[in-house]
Amino acid sequence: MTSKKDIGLAIKIRRKKAGIKTQQKLGKMLNPKPVGKDTINRIENGYGNYGIDTLFNIAQVLNCDVSDFFISEKNSSRISMFEGALEEYAKKAIEQEKAKYKK
Repeated sequence: MTSKKDIGLAIKIRRKKAGIKTQQKLGKMLNPKPVGKDTINRIENGYGNYGIDTLFNIAQVLNCDVSDFFISEKNSSRISMFEGALEEYAKKAIEQEKAKYKK
């Protein structure tokens, strides 16, 4: 079963992959009802109550299907969802290690 935190994390990862750097920018892009940064923050952190319309609007802006925010029993592997975030984390870790040895 997918939790609100899972959905929020999926949205956050997809937002960053889409090049939308801030929660405020994503909120402003939602149509027909833009929402504030605080609302996006609550969604991405698994808090608050939001409607399915909000999820569909977010999916539209992120150019994905709303089902991409949910983890199904058939596709329980989260690797693809976290792939970009892990790659980014690995690159930063490597750069930090390199910087240690340059000093």
